[in-house]
Amino acid sequence: MHRSLHGPIIAAITAVIASAANAQSPRGIVRITARDSTGTPIASAELTIRRGLEDVLARGTTDSAGRATLSVEVKDSADMQATMRKIGYARADRFFAAAPHDTAFVTITVPAPGQALAPVKVTASRGDPRWNSYHLDADEIEQTKLPLLDAWDMVKKLRPVMLTSRGGCDTGVQEVWVNGKRIRLPLRPIGLAAMRANVGAPLRARYSYIPVSVLSDIAPEHVQELTYHDCFDTSMAAVGNNNALFVVLKPGVVYVQDVGSFVVATSADTALRQARPPR
Repeated sequence: MHRSLHGPIIAAITAVIASAANAQSPRGIVRITARDSTGTPIASAELTIRRGLEDVLARGTTDSAGRATLSVEVKDSADMQATMRKIGYARADRFFAAAPHDTAFVTITVPAPGQALAPVKVTASRGDPRWNSYHLDADEIEQTKLPLLDAWDMVKKLRPVMLTSRGGCDTGVQEVWVNGKRIRLPLRPIGLAAMRANVGAPLRARYSYIPVSVLSDIAPEHVQELTYHDCFDTSMAAVGNNNALFVVLKPGVVYVQDVGSFVVATSADTALRQARPPR
């Protein structure tokens, strides 16, 4: 009799301990609405909520109305990221903040299937060695097992060829553009912090101040994609286009020089918070 009760007693004790631990962890509610650019709800879309790149807080699926309600553990005021994936649609990300015992409202909007034809042409280039060497997107950044401290660390470890260029160019990245804006920095010697950041970078890439100072201020989870234009690239008629790294940040993220990348609240987020019924 004693032995037969041993297993159930242990299971009950374990359940009580787990329940107590969950009760002590402050949680928040995230209500997500997914729709395309025409306003049509996106049903059966996979949702993931993360903190940083590796800390998965919740997973879920949208219902027929394109909505989902997820519970997340809120340890601090760190920003969180909601990611939506569904075949036929481009991956979509949205940053937000959730307070303990509060509700966050997040709307994810992606181009309608008929408007998403242009990116298909890009995927056809993925077999090209130059494209593979000179491009990096959010999916690959998220899937890597390597620890990534910032965007500079990310380029060094995942795309070091961007720092030296493929054959024929004398150097690699010398210019950085963020969300279509060229980042201009005063010329000055590399400081001690930049020298330390260069550890692990190819020798030819260790003496450029601009990429270190800009990319080291961008969080890896904030990057949607990176594209490098080497010295032979003539696709853009703009000053600073060659030997240039183009950084596209995820929606809701901005970059300010000498500050770095950070999440900002959009007008849509504010409107949803104001429309939230009082508790």
